[in-house]
Amino acid sequence: MSPKLILVTGATGRQGRALIHALISATSNIDNPQYPEPITPASFHILALSRNASSPAARSLSLQYPDRLTIVQGNLDSEPSIRKLFEEVKPKGGIWGVFCVLAFPGLGANADGEEAQGKTMANLALEYGVSTFVFSSVERGGQKDDDKPEILMQDRYAKVKIEQHINQLGEKGLSWTILRPGFFMENYEGVIGSITVGVLKTGLQPATTIQLVAIDDIGHVAAGVFRNPESFQYQVLCIVGERSTMKEQEESYKRATGRSLPATPSLIARGLIAMNKHTKNL
Repeated sequence: MSPKLILVTGATGRQGRALIHALISATSNIDNPQYPEPITPASFHILALSRNASSPAARSLSLQYPDRLTIVQGNLDSEPSIRKLFEEVKPKGGIWGVFCVLAFPGLGANADGEEAQGKTMANLALEYGVSTFVFSSVERGGQKDDDKPEILMQDRYAKVKIEQHINQLGEKGLSWTILRPGFFMENYEGVIGSITVGVLKTGLQPATTIQLVAIDDIGHVAAGVFRNPESFQYQVLCIVGERSTMKEQEESYKRATGRSLPATPSLIARGLIAMNKHTKNL
C-alpha cells in the first residue's frame, strides 16, 4: 500500500522539523491497543513545504530524510501555488494529512497575512478531501478573551480567527484537530532568550506561572494525532510540559546546569517593558 502523504507547512522551522522527526523516527511509535499492527514510519511520506526548495534549510531536510520526504515549493500567500501542490499529487491518491504551522509575524506586527494563510490551507484541505487537518495554534489561558482583539496580541487573534474558521469547515466535512502549545522552552535560547528572561523576571508578578512546552513534545503529540486521527477528531489539545514561576524555572536551570539562567539586567528589562505596548502591562 502506498504511504499516506502528509503536507507540512513550515517544514524547515522548528515545529515542522519536530513533527517530521517524530513521524519518521522508528523510536517515536506510539502503542495503540486499537491497532494490532503498529503504524510504522513507512506508512507516511512527508511533503515538506518550503518557499524556496533550494534553500540550505530545505536541502538539509531533504538529505536528512531522503526516502521519506520530498521538498515541495509553494508560497502560502499565493493560493494558486498551494492549490497546484494538491493537484499534482491527485494521481497518487492525494494529500491525506496536513500539518499547518504558520510563521510568527513578529511581536506587535500585523498578522492579517497569517490569518489568510491559515484559512487558505483549511479551505483547500476541505476541497481536496484531506482526512486529517492538524493546526498548531497557541495556548492562551482558555477562550475567554477570544472576542477581545484589544487584549490578545495580533498573532494570537489571527490564530483565534483561524480556529473559528476551521470549526466552521468541520460542519462541512473537514476532519480537524487543533493543538494549543504553551510557551516554548526554546524561547530562552541565545541573546533573544536572555532578553525574554529579563523581561519576564522583571515584569511578571512573582507568583505568576508560565505554561512551558518543549518543541519536540509538540512534534510527538502531532505525530500521535496522525497515527490515530479518529481518537482526536474535532478535539483541541493543549500541550504543556509544566507550569512554573520564573523563580522555579531559575532554580531548575541552576540544578541542571550549575549556572544561572541568562537574563538581561532588570534596568534594561524595565526600559524594554516601558517601550513596548505589548509588555508594559505585564
